[in-house]
Amino acid sequence: MTLCLIKFYNFNKGVFLPRKKLKKILPTHEKIKEQKLLKIFGDFLHKREIWSLSRKKVLGGVFIGIFVAALPMPFQMVLASLLAIIFNVNLPISFALIFISNPLTMPFMFYIEYEIGNFILNPPNPVEFNFDSMYENFDQIALSLYLGSIILGLSSAVFLRMLVNFLWIRTVRKDRKTNKRYK
Repeated sequence: MTLCLIKFYNFNKGVFLPRKKLKKILPTHEKIKEQKLLKIFGDFLHKREIWSLSRKKVLGGVFIGIFVAALPMPFQMVLASLLAIIFNVNLPISFALIFISNPLTMPFMFYIEYEIGNFILNPPNPVEFNFDSMYENFDQIALSLYLGSIILGLSSAVFLRMLVNFLWIRTVRKDRKTNKRYK
């Protein structure tokens, strides 16, 4: 989770510069409209709100991306994109953040989620979480795994949304103090 934030944090200046860097990387709204392959998605991809780099839209994208990344399910990209379109938040941010859950991080995430779920549910005979037998015992671990994933996803999403918001506001205030253009 923090690796994505590190890319947008300039350690030399000690400032958080998401908008400037994101504008360089992300395609413009007009370029998206010109793509012939994307026309099959209809007008949903042409909404300006889902490509906006405003603080509120980016924060919404961070929340959705982190929450969906914690869910143990296939096709997280589809769910993150659909939620970003429904809630009019930044689609590229929510889409990119789901890759936090990847083959390297999934085993750790699943184990932590399962343990959180077991702690809350306190089942009488908990199954030992084992990736070799996970699919054989899925009916016994599913409830704990999904409850833990919702709790971990929500808490991580809220925390990172607050962190990004804090860094964003701090950067804008610092820029206003140092830049004469704002005075």
